[in-house]
Amino acid sequence: MKRKILSICTVLFTVAAIAGCSGKEAAVPESKAPSATDSQSETERLSDGGEGTDIDETNTPAAGDESGDTNKTTAGDAKSLDAKAYVDMLCNGDADTLTESYEYTETLLSALEAQGGFAGLQASLAQLGKLNKMGEPIVGEMSGYTTYSVPCQFEKQNLNITLSVDSDNKIAGIATTQYDEGVQDAAAVPEGVTELELNLPVAGHDGWELPGKLTLPAGEGPFPVVILVQGSGPSDMDETVGPNKPFRDLAYGLAGKGIAVYRYDKRTYVYGTELAADTTLTLDDETVDDAASAFALLKGQDMIDASRIFVLGHSLGGQALPRINGAITDAGDTAAGYIFFAAPARKLTELMREQYDFIYSLTPELSEEQQAQKAEIYADLDKLQDVSALADDAAVIGAYGTYWKDLVAYDQLKMAADITQPCLVLQGEEDYQVTLEDYNLWKYTYESAGNWEFKTYPGLTHLFMPGVKANAGAEYSKQQTVDAQVVADIAEFINAAGEHQ
Repeated sequence: MKRKILSICTVLFTVAAIAGCSGKEAAVPESKAPSATDSQSETERLSDGGEGTDIDETNTPAAGDESGDTNKTTAGDAKSLDAKAYVDMLCNGDADTLTESYEYTETLLSALEAQGGFAGLQASLAQLGKLNKMGEPIVGEMSGYTTYSVPCQFEKQNLNITLSVDSDNKIAGIATTQYDEGVQDAAAVPEGVTELELNLPVAGHDGWELPGKLTLPAGEGPFPVVILVQGSGPSDMDETVGPNKPFRDLAYGLAGKGIAVYRYDKRTYVYGTELAADTTLTLDDETVDDAASAFALLKGQDMIDASRIFVLGHSLGGQALPRINGAITDAGDTAAGYIFFAAPARKLTELMREQYDFIYSLTPELSEEQQAQKAEIYADLDKLQDVSALADDAAVIGAYGTYWKDLVAYDQLKMAADITQPCLVLQGEEDYQVTLEDYNLWKYTYESAGNWEFKTYPGLTHLFMPGVKANAGAEYSKQQTVDAQVVADIAEFINAAGEHQ
């Protein structure tokens, strides 16, 4: 469980697994927590350098199902759970009382057991320091669950602890999400821009659909359009990270330049509960299939130029672009172009070790507890050196063996050779999660190809917002917007690709 909270505080745009981050990160399986979220994933970027800060690793559905009878006493009416009392007990009480005083779903209990039980969860939360203050719970409803999001001010960082309660009054999820006291973001849609609700059906899952928005420029169209594909974790359509919403920034900015944008909640964000126990989950299920479905959906929209549909992938989403291209091609279609937005060229297992090395370098003097946690993390990283030895249902750093095997076998750098359409690779030079080494690999491999372009941005982070690499995830807690030059360069690429068709 220590690793779980660490991943919550650290993961930003990369994979998907048992519990995640990105706006709606889960400390342990949860149902579907209220959207507050990120990019992280929707994450949070909960901390600054040192113990448990943002490492771009795996992270996906966090959830528990509703089956089975469990503990001894009831949590009471789901509509009147004393969430503050529960969180206080979680942070300051003992594990036995937590177990005995509330009912939980079987899936949540199983996930907890695999991570050290409530004692493990409490040990992870203890890394945040003393709980100094709790705000009033933000109560919501999502997919049949009642959610209670309790704003918590800890000694070292602030976050919300979100509880999900099912219709049988059982706690189905315990998650950490970005710090939010219920103040809603009031950013207005720019003048002349229109946003339409356009949900995305999930192929192979009857009745499933993902909330989505089609942002349209002023005018009659048809317009070129770009599909936005998130990074790791159960991310919302804005790819919310703390107070930042990079995908919304892109949607509004590009629409102002005559380009439509389609964005949607990730499958692991909307259906985390249903997917949490799926040991067969791969990158296709998490990201690729839905991006291909979005392409097919947009082809049928009257306001969209079907010959000018582009796909932008951020972080893990960028890593997935060659596979997305394959899925679109297999369906008999062709995208107009691809935008690799801080896209890893290397294996995730290599990036994760590099990120942990960097994070720990920021705090060379570790406490005994931090040293023990570091040893545990690196022991798991060592397991990923030979994923063939993992059982398919073995959970390692937030993902099952099946997921790791699929991801390690995938060579995005090689598969990208199949892309004949225009490609644009963008990279922030202050990005510590996906670095210039990845950018240079893309450039070295495809610079001589006539269909690839490359741009870097001094002073920009993984979110393509101003920051300094040495500040790590602390930069994500500042409310900013995607750099205007980045938006302009994407628009120029899309317009130029259209002229060459």
